[in-house]
Amino acid sequence: MNKISLISKSLKIHETLFTLPFAYFGTLFASNGSFELKNIILVTIALVLIRSFGMGINRYIDLEIDKLNVRTKSRPLASGSISKNTILFVILVCAALFIIFCYFINEFAFYCSFIVVIIMWIYPYTKRFTFLCSFVLGFILSIAPVGGWVVVRSSMNLDIYLFSLAIMLWASSFDMIYHTQDYNFQKKYNLKSFGSKFGIKNTFIFAVFLDLLSMVVFVCFGYLSGLKIIYFIGCLIGLLIHLIKYIRNWPKSDKINLRPEFFRWNTMFSLIISSFAIISII
Repeated sequence: MNKISLISKSLKIHETLFTLPFAYFGTLFASNGSFELKNIILVTIALVLIRSFGMGINRYIDLEIDKLNVRTKSRPLASGSISKNTILFVILVCAALFIIFCYFINEFAFYCSFIVVIIMWIYPYTKRFTFLCSFVLGFILSIAPVGGWVVVRSSMNLDIYLFSLAIMLWASSFDMIYHTQDYNFQKKYNLKSFGSKFGIKNTFIFAVFLDLLSMVVFVCFGYLSGLKIIYFIGCLIGLLIHLIKYIRNWPKSDKINLRPEFFRWNTMFSLIISSFAIISII
């Protein structure tokens, strides 16, 4: 496997699809449903750059941890397939290009770009001192629709914040369960997560609460924004996706064996909610 493929695998660039649709919605929502190719291109490039930076800095800072963890030690950087200097170079280039790119988008985006980079740089350290680290990641993912709005309006808006809050709650829930895979490892090396503090079953219970709360916020956003009925149909499908994923993955004890499909269900949820939201305003 060549170096470019290894870098792409390490940064999981394909997983940008997880958040891109939310950013597209933010762009279209800010332009009242008007499709402008330029804005879509700007959002795509900016999100790919900043997400690549985020994944890269996470791999770089967590390198020694990843080497010890059975689940992560085969990753390109942890396994030695690519060097630490290579990832550091990619991190610096992505951060610099993102900031420069935001400068040419608009002044407000430029100033905000530094804040986003700093938050993403801080995130990998949070698992070392707080079990609330999943909420930090949730917040990072929730920036996507706000970023889409900023590209068009060069400002903030309370309406899009509500949509972002729903994303933050859902993404935090997903990340909490994701980290339960490393429950024993986290206990052994004193790493913080909701699961390592409260146990796996309690984490699932709290994750359900967050997902239900996020659905309430999604619905409130649609109602207050006057979105079409199709958006609410998307919310109903999203709720059914949550129901299925929990039924098929509910733990019987503090031992976890997540099905690979659990992550696909969350990707599907992201695409359903964002797609139906986009359809409802165009």
